[in-house]
Amino acid sequence: MPTYLFQKAVNMTNEEFGMEFESLRDLHTKQAGDPVTWLREQAEEMRRTSPNTILNDGMRTKRLLPGRMYMMRYNPIHKQTLPYYDMFPVFFCMDVQDKYFSGMNLHYLPPIYRAELMDALYPFVVAPQTEGTDIGITLRTRIGPRVNYDFMEKRRSMMSFKPTWKRYNKKNVIGNFMYVPPIAWDTVMMMPLQRFRKAGINRVWRDSLIDRKKYRS
Repeated sequence: MPTYLFQKAVNMTNEEFGMEFESLRDLHTKQAGDPVTWLREQAEEMRRTSPNTILNDGMRTKRLLPGRMYMMRYNPIHKQTLPYYDMFPVFFCMDVQDKYFSGMNLHYLPPIYRAELMDALYPFVVAPQTEGTDIGITLRTRIGPRVNYDFMEKRRSMMSFKPTWKRYNKKNVIGNFMYVPPIAWDTVMMMPLQRFRKAGINRVWRDSLIDRKKYRS
């Protein structure tokens, strides 16, 4: 099973962390102390501390490329009519148009189902043989271009993607995107970075699991 849960990361020794998540050091260059301590602190404090810490210290970019993971600040234009929304999506960008982009915001799934979805997606990652620090910076390592909405909809193992699929307006992105290198996917997607408005996380996850069950039946 390729998925590394956040709990594994926070329990690692410094040496183990350096071997598997070395590129994550680049995501917190302004943080004091070693990365393992930093991750533990983030796990405890993130619900009270703004995810701006992650965004400001990460590899920021204005460019979106399909198959990559990003984080962003987002203020939806129709937030008054939405039942709820996430202000800090962590998402896989899967399609980019002139005004909009679509992809999977993993915050809409409980962590165990994020892991399940990633396990289904990893066989379709381009350049999975890339190892070491190269995987932390290379743009060759990404979810393959044929893995789109229609592709995932036809595969039972990927049906958990549907509650996560969202379309975003480029004009409503606040600031730049933060590029998440592939070696950090499994860690960043498990961190409690979500900031849902108009509903609590329990309602969001309950609704997503209802949709998941419906699509998998």
